[in-house]
Amino acid sequence: MILNKAKLRLLALVFAFSTSLSGCTSLPSLPGFSNPDAESTHGAETASGQTGTSDQASLIVDAEGNAVDAVQVALELTPEEREEQALALQARALMGTVNAFKLDKQNQANLNSSQLRKVQSAINQLANGEAAKALVEVQHVIDDPDFKASPNTVVWVLRGDIFLAKEEKEKAISDYQAALKLVASNYQAHNRLGVMYRDVGKFDLAKAHYNQAIDAWPGNADSYRNRGILNDLYVGDKIAALADYKIYKALLDLQIQRIVSPAKSVLEEQKLTSLWIVDIQRQIKVLQREQTNG
Repeated sequence: MILNKAKLRLLALVFAFSTSLSGCTSLPSLPGFSNPDAESTHGAETASGQTGTSDQASLIVDAEGNAVDAVQVALELTPEEREEQALALQARALMGTVNAFKLDKQNQANLNSSQLRKVQSAINQLANGEAAKALVEVQHVIDDPDFKASPNTVVWVLRGDIFLAKEEKEKAISDYQAALKLVASNYQAHNRLGVMYRDVGKFDLAKAHYNQAIDAWPGNADSYRNRGILNDLYVGDKIAALADYKIYKALLDLQIQRIVSPAKSVLEEQKLTSLWIVDIQRQIKVLQREQTNG
């Protein structure tokens, strides 16, 4: 197995952790991730074909083709590098979880060709700042008898976005709630409601929607970003905010790794999140010093 430096360290960390548990019958074996991109962490085999604990079993091959000791590589990691690799593993696991919203959407009736054209037109007009025209298009869809017979949760979110652009916030909230009545796992609607309730000071309600968004799909990065901002700037729970920002960045990192040419906005968001993490770590240290000094 030929590995680059990053994957080598990631595999070494998993190998060292699993090796430390070998022989301890009171602990369960580590589960494997269902994500096909996850590195294999099965025990290495000896020359005889059996899994063993010899020095040979801990050898892996780096990018230059040199045999290196996985345990030694893991031991050489700094605490920050260990945390980074642990977060990378967590991000892989989260991305591999069931996306309930995606599954639930498949149970809805598809929009017909005419409805699809109107929805796409509304999306384009909204993007161009023409909310009034967008509303006319999406309203044609909602008034369609076929749509009334088989409504679609995504269309209600779209009209909610249009109302929000027109600063008709109560109507937007009503549409997002309508979307959730159709599909309770619609994390897009949950995130939008979370932001709106946050902005009017209903922090508990906002957090509840963010939590439900994460429950619907733990691999959605924006849900952690939104909850982190709530905890950081509105609730003042810096520890919880830091945890959310770290998961958010780990998911961003994973997404960027899987894209040949990431969008500039995504790369900028990655850098911005790194700054957030550094800043909030500084704030936590200041608070801890103040508590210690009374």
